[in-house]
Amino acid sequence: MTPNAIPISSHSGSPVRSTTSQEIERLLVIAAVFLSPMTYLRTDIVFFTLSDLVASAAFVVMIANRRVPLRPFADMTSFWLFSVLLLCSGLIAGSLLNGDPLTGAVGVIQYVFSFVCIPLLLLGRPARETMFLCKVMAFSLVFVMLHGVLYSVFSPDDARFFSRNGRLTGLIERENGVGLLAGVGIVYVMWLYFISQISGIVFLALVAPVAYGLLLSASNSGFIVAVVGIFGISFFHGSAKHILAFIGIGALALAALFLFGQYFLPEVFQERVYGALTTGDSSEAGTFDGRLLLIQEAIYLIDRSIWLGVGVDQHRLISQYGAPVHNTYLLLFSEGGLVSLLGFVCLLLTLAFVGWRSFSNPDTRWSGVLMFTILLMFAVALNGVTHVYGRFLSVPLLLPAAICLSGYRVRRHRKREHR
Repeated sequence: MTPNAIPISSHSGSPVRSTTSQEIERLLVIAAVFLSPMTYLRTDIVFFTLSDLVASAAFVVMIANRRVPLRPFADMTSFWLFSVLLLCSGLIAGSLLNGDPLTGAVGVIQYVFSFVCIPLLLLGRPARETMFLCKVMAFSLVFVMLHGVLYSVFSPDDARFFSRNGRLTGLIERENGVGLLAGVGIVYVMWLYFISQISGIVFLALVAPVAYGLLLSASNSGFIVAVVGIFGISFFHGSAKHILAFIGIGALALAALFLFGQYFLPEVFQERVYGALTTGDSSEAGTFDGRLLLIQEAIYLIDRSIWLGVGVDQHRLISQYGAPVHNTYLLLFSEGGLVSLLGFVCLLLTLAFVGWRSFSNPDTRWSGVLMFTILLMFAVALNGVTHVYGRFLSVPLLLPAAICLSGYRVRRHRKREHR
């Protein structure tokens, strides 16, 4: 039975029916994780995807099975829920007093779904089941990137999956989202290889389309996050041999990029990223200068609304540029005040604490490595995105916490090191 879960009723029916119901629940959770990056499959009225629909169905089945975990974050559950309360309180207060209450309610519901319902869905599961969900997440990201690569070859002008300037939006529907999740996908695949869940050949086969998807996104922030993730997982690995190996491989890759990039890189990547890397001119790095202006404006506006924000989705209305600041920390500060920002930072600190407890235990150290690396990547990436309630972001962020809390032990990897 799932730890810390509501026990299954003794009079809930025959054992066969109970087992079948639990299998349906597991299949629904697996499908929700696999579909989570595919925001293309959604309604146009409100941000509600096919993954959200499947996750909602899984949650209903969990309630029927009486398997909802009461303490998904173990002894940190109260702190996590209090952090969500702070985050949402600031947003709803700003929306009620300064903004649009209906828009505020929708935004708060999105955050509650991502940071309360999704953890109840993913956390508190057995170690083997949680590991399988991590594999599903990795293969889902590979599938999304492979889909984009194939479309770039056979239908590069399809406006559904490419922006007007030729950047891959794919099933994620946003260029920088593709870049971020490509970096996350690379780290997930690397982690599975490091803990001997996949072979070297499978690793190369999986990482190739993800890396090319990163290039097709032509995302400067995605490229930076990918580099942070690759070197982060090498650093947290703690092995001097692997750190030196990845430093060497990274140096060779960068040298090839600088010297021969114009011969093999996608044209869109050369236009937006390669030029900025080789010349050091930030004006060639896509919309970097424009985002800097939005950040400067946000800092000015925050000075006038430190304690009470302007409300969900109101920053873009008061901005002279008519756009939200592409920085999660500043956007939450602006729209939800200091209370919302504090709540969000506490959420990240909870994940850091969960990762540290696994990292400090030799048997579960590799779970902590994944948590620290993904958390570091998101901490950097949040300087270039807006609100983070989308499940395409929360699911890959929460799964490492799930594997940490499941107590997964990397036995095969330890045997290989011992030999």
